[in-house]
Amino acid sequence: MGEETAALAVGIAPARQSQLLPEAMLVLACLCWATFFSICKNWQEAARACPGGPLIASLTLIGLRTVLALAAVAVWKPRLFLNPGRHEIAVGLVLGLLNCLGNILQVWGLASTTPALSGFFTSLGSLWVPILAFVWLRLPVARANWAGMALGIAGLAILGIDTDKSWGLSFGDSLTLLASFAFALFILLLDRLGRSVDSSRLTLMLIAVTGLPALFLALGLTAWQGNLVPWLIWLGEILRRPAVVRDVLLLTLLSTMLATHLMSKYQPRVPASRAALIYLLEPVFAAVLSVAVGHDSVTGRLLLGGALILGGNALVELSVWVRKTRARRSG
Repeated sequence: MGEETAALAVGIAPARQSQLLPEAMLVLACLCWATFFSICKNWQEAARACPGGPLIASLTLIGLRTVLALAAVAVWKPRLFLNPGRHEIAVGLVLGLLNCLGNILQVWGLASTTPALSGFFTSLGSLWVPILAFVWLRLPVARANWAGMALGIAGLAILGIDTDKSWGLSFGDSLTLLASFAFALFILLLDRLGRSVDSSRLTLMLIAVTGLPALFLALGLTAWQGNLVPWLIWLGEILRRPAVVRDVLLLTLLSTMLATHLMSKYQPRVPASRAALIYLLEPVFAAVLSVAVGHDSVTGRLLLGGALILGGNALVELSVWVRKTRARRSG
């Protein structure tokens, strides 16, 4: 719908002005998503005493955020809880579990990597999508995709090489890289399965299935390890800290509620190729915020590696944007 509207409005100044607000709102959504990385890093640093270690701390945060998000949805849009269809439930389970896996790996990885690196590695998911489509669905891969992937891998190599330490990706970087593959598969399946369901019902299922399994997994693992009571005591203690409560609330409101609302409301008003380019701002904002709060420092390795990864994504998205722009003009 958004692309067809834009095609009719080529060359009309008022139409271009009407896109400024939706594009600005998508930029704001990127800023909201970018806060996720630094806030999660704050949580991991505050949760060092968590019984079960960083994995249990990560599962706990994902579960807490989901419970708060579902409570907010119940107050904000209670109708979403009514009469979910069987098809929406099935699709939501498949996509939600895959997104849950990606979130667990990503948050767990932030215990031993920086928010800037996590943001850049996560953005690699966009490069893996056409490759997965080629392997799984036998869809052709454009030359720009191969070139973009080469740039992305080069950036990944530069970020993984630290001459002051051993060469190679850290444990946290490796987890985040695995998360990018999970997110790529999620994007591909969402494109294939999401067309046949009610998007409003699917949103609720995605929120629930993305986080509630993590909470149940935290309960099960701590019980199996014999740490259930210590974990509950630790959870009560850490939630007494005002800074931790603030971060959890911000994470729920900004990166979960507000960003999702802005995306669902304004992305249909912007051509998909242009929206994809705007979303490249997310890892940039994540890096800037991380440097601002002291989680990262500006280094040549960070700048060069991040620029190559973003350049690879931009090369792919720009080629799509150029093709569609030419098609509109010729039409």
